[in-house]
Amino acid sequence: MKRIARLTATLVLLSSAALPAAAVAQGTTTVAVVPFNVRESRTDTAAFIGIGTALADLLSAELRAVPGVRVLDRGPVSRTAAIQPKTRNGFTGREGAVTAARALGAQHVVFGGFAADASGNVRLDARAVNVGTGVVETTERLQGRGDDIASLVHQLAVRLETGMSVTASGSTAASPSIDVSGLAAYGKALEASDRGDRAQARQLLEGVLRDHPDFAPAKAALSAPGDR
Repeated sequence: MKRIARLTATLVLLSSAALPAAAVAQGTTTVAVVPFNVRESRTDTAAFIGIGTALADLLSAELRAVPGVRVLDRGPVSRTAAIQPKTRNGFTGREGAVTAARALGAQHVVFGGFAADASGNVRLDARAVNVGTGVVETTERLQGRGDDIASLVHQLAVRLETGMSVTASGSTAASPSIDVSGLAAYGKALEASDRGDRAQARQLLEGVLRDHPDFAPAKAALSAPGDR
């Protein structure tokens, strides 16, 4: 298994070797956003499956709005991060995140964690790391209510933009409204799409939109011709 993992990482690295040069030529900054680790002590653990992927997707969308920033596609980042060394708790840590981002040609990598309590409060932790130097550029923590999580992601993006020294988008658009359970379902839909299970992805996305009809990311994912 270790030999297969090393071979996979090598193939990913070779296939993306031209990315840094392309980014420099276009004057862009390339960012990889790794799926968030889910840290929670509640008994309904299954209810949070998909949250890490959904958070990375929303944060990626926020960063894509920044002029001169190129955010790597979700699928390659998720697959490459999944085969990297994990922390003792089984999470993606700094080493794994940086290794994955370097293999994909990113200049910065963002990784972090999500936590929730029984009262409906949530916490987002995130770090941005310069892939070339390995230096942590910023460490951020935000706390709030679970039904305001999209707004927390927007605030987090603004802080990370500052830490990575990229020009903030300045967007004042309202964050899409969704609660934790809806966000988890959205994340499961993205993961199903990444596995090639379009039927399950569509079913989950339609469920998200029944409960949250104004959640634009789900609308976009439902109408997308392929994986992002």
